[in-house]
Amino acid sequence: MSLYQKYRPKDFNSIIWQEFVSDCLKNALRLEKTVWAYLLVWSRWVGKTSVARILAKWFNCLNLRNWNPCLECENCLLAEEWNMLDMIEIDAASNTWVDNIRDLIEKAQFQPNIWKYKVYIIDEVHMLSKWAFNALLKILEEPPTHVKFILATTESEKVLETIISRTQRYDFKRIGIDDITKRLEFVAKAEKIKYETNALKFIAKLAKWWLRDALSLFEQYSSWNEINLEWIQKNLWFTWNTFIDEFIKAIVLKDKKTVFEKLNTIKDNTVDIRTFFEETIYFLWDELKKLLDTPNFEIYFTIFQEFEENYRKLKFTPDPFLLFELMTLKLINNPKIDYKEIPKPILQESQAKSEQIKPTKEKKKEEKLEEFIEQIFSTEEIKKTEKNDVDFSWNKLIEEIKKVKWKAFIGMSMLSSKYEINWNSLIIKTSNKFHFDKLDNPDIKITISKIIEKLFNKDLSIEIT
Repeated sequence: MSLYQKYRPKDFNSIIWQEFVSDCLKNALRLEKTVWAYLLVWSRWVGKTSVARILAKWFNCLNLRNWNPCLECENCLLAEEWNMLDMIEIDAASNTWVDNIRDLIEKAQFQPNIWKYKVYIIDEVHMLSKWAFNALLKILEEPPTHVKFILATTESEKVLETIISRTQRYDFKRIGIDDITKRLEFVAKAEKIKYETNALKFIAKLAKWWLRDALSLFEQYSSWNEINLEWIQKNLWFTWNTFIDEFIKAIVLKDKKTVFEKLNTIKDNTVDIRTFFEETIYFLWDELKKLLDTPNFEIYFTIFQEFEENYRKLKFTPDPFLLFELMTLKLINNPKIDYKEIPKPILQESQAKSEQIKPTKEKKKEEKLEEFIEQIFSTEEIKKTEKNDVDFSWNKLIEEIKKVKWKAFIGMSMLSSKYEINWNSLIIKTSNKFHFDKLDNPDIKITISKIIEKLFNKDLSIEIT
């Protein structure tokens, strides 16, 4: 049995990274305010299916303990052994047609075999066809008293509003690096594996907030009952800043020989291009802050823009390495990339000043960087509308944000994000951690909220996921 299966959460207390969801559900169960249909929302591998199974066990546990399934009664054990006819899991991605849902409706009319409730868990529910959704809607409107529905989705915007309105919705949050690290520490201690905390944090970062990936990587790198950072880095050399630094400098200096050597190294070692792009974007962002007052800032910003733009194209290309290779060739032939050698005394003086820099000066550097980005993204002024209430426009919002002084980078991050409006909230779904970190800030949320009120006369709270 894999570590992910072995340490999959089995009750609400073990879901340490989704406390809001588990606490709300436990309180609802304690107060006997349960409903017949639940909708669990967010990205893959954050615990939606685990919560669905725990909820199913709770409804039918014979001996609840502190509002948790006991995991010892006959019903709980049958559920753990996958020997329960009354808990039916359906993958909507492979059961999209109306006939599949009609079959579900027909079988749902029959009483449970053993449990008190028959529980249907429908994963990736957004994949259902229009006709299947309409069929599902019918039973959600008038469900049998002995049936519970738990729907899970990674793309709630594709779920019909009529379906959402008949469910109790729970939005999961991104699992943070610290939460994943704590879980890996727990598993390491349980499995008696020696570990370095830095190594576990490194794995959590590589997993991109997905716990299943983190546990899989942990299991792979702990085959000798020990896991340390140095060993992982030797086997994942491509994430080292040293390699990325050499690669970017070769592009800047138009050192074609070194560039092609690096490309061949990446190709020969079957490096994951998406991961390489992400690591390089983080690296370039750090470099931009260092180079802000130097003649080479715009060169690095040009490279940063190319990586950002092509990162969004990766999932649409059949050959990611070819896209990466073409982008690199474009960069080394870009006339804007003309490196200017800075005399050493200037560098030494700059370094001495940076050691004595005050927080206010750091803030000015950040503001100068944002001002530069603002100039890059500047557009014509949006005409103000005289209507008291207008339809929300994502593009108009971004265009207006780009004009706000020191806040142009918000527009850059929002361009590569998706959005969803849920009741009185605007949920911005970022495409990667870089954009999440830039937007998940109280001041930024207030800025976005004020612009929405100004443009559309709507009072929306801002959520970043």
